[in-house]
Amino acid sequence: MLEQIAGNWTPMTNIPVMFMSAYGSFPGHFLLVDLKGGRPVQQRFERRVPARKRRGSLTVIAIPSSGEPPKSVGIPMRILGICIATMIGLTGIFVVSYFNMSRGVAALTEAKDSSETALEQALAENEILRLEKQERLAQIGELADKAKLLETAMNQIANEKAEIWAIVKGTSTAANSASSSSSVSSRGEASRSGLARTERESSGLMSYIEADELTMGTDIDIFEEERLLAESTAEEIDLLLHAAASVQKGLSDLRTSAENYRYKLDHTPSGRPINGRISSSYGNRRHPILRVNRFHEGVDIAAPYGTAIRATADGVVVKSGWSGGYGNVVEISHGFNCNTFYAHNSRNVVKVGQKVKKGQVIAYVGSTGLSTGSHCHYEVRIRGRHVDPTPYMK
Repeated sequence: MLEQIAGNWTPMTNIPVMFMSAYGSFPGHFLLVDLKGGRPVQQRFERRVPARKRRGSLTVIAIPSSGEPPKSVGIPMRILGICIATMIGLTGIFVVSYFNMSRGVAALTEAKDSSETALEQALAENEILRLEKQERLAQIGELADKAKLLETAMNQIANEKAEIWAIVKGTSTAANSASSSSSVSSRGEASRSGLARTERESSGLMSYIEADELTMGTDIDIFEEERLLAESTAEEIDLLLHAAASVQKGLSDLRTSAENYRYKLDHTPSGRPINGRISSSYGNRRHPILRVNRFHEGVDIAAPYGTAIRATADGVVVKSGWSGGYGNVVEISHGFNCNTFYAHNSRNVVKVGQKVKKGQVIAYVGSTGLSTGSHCHYEVRIRGRHVDPTPYMK
């Protein structure tokens, strides 16, 4: 660069410049020589090696288009090398980082796809398990319903057995209820053993389901075992229900037989109409009033006057009133061609057509008719003919 100071030229050597021509631009140096002693200034132009090949520095000249003086900046080669090396290093770091980042992104994408696939598989397996669980729960509900039916049937069987025993024993209604309760608690345990086993198997199925809720997705084969267990349990319950129905039918027939037996037993004379001494037995005897031998068709039971006379079996009163030498009599028909006859009563308390139960008061001891003292004349008649009442009085 040239500077003019006080009209004199200041010498400047080795000034790098950029020359422009029609053929292009090329670098060079502008040399000024100031000779001492008043000698003229000589200008010399030297073409030099391009600035990028110089070892010293790199000078960049900016020539404004507005006509202002050019401006130049010198950059040392060492700094330029450091900058270039730094840029290359940073570029390499960026490239390596980019490849590593690309590889990481690819790995993340692959892991994401794998996770999504695994999640879809898990969801599908969970859906299968959910459906299997619903099926198991439905089977357990069906088993529970069948178990309730079986329990009801077993209770009915136990109650039926208790009632049959009550019928055979001839106990009262209250006793029937107590007997039924005791039968359910005692005999019912053995008869309901199948039900207890069924309930245990149902509980086992429920524990399987609860375990599946904790280990969902671990192993689907367990559902196959549960299905087989539920099916076998259902088959056993069906067999038990069928057996219970058969037992109920048999018990129903047995109840009918027991009721018939109880009815006949209740309508068969047993025991004495009064407590007392037998003053005259069944058979031939000398009549105490007529003083002749005559067959005694019953037994005489001596008792204080006014003692209650009770029916020896269930039946219907067919005669109540005066009957010649027998005085006041009561005759009861018990069915099965069997009648009982009570004579010499002081008074009767039942009417013809009235139903009576065993042990019910029907008359009171007296001495009406041909009688020598207060007693009850008691007869048992089968098909209209008198028989020895002694076997019926035990």
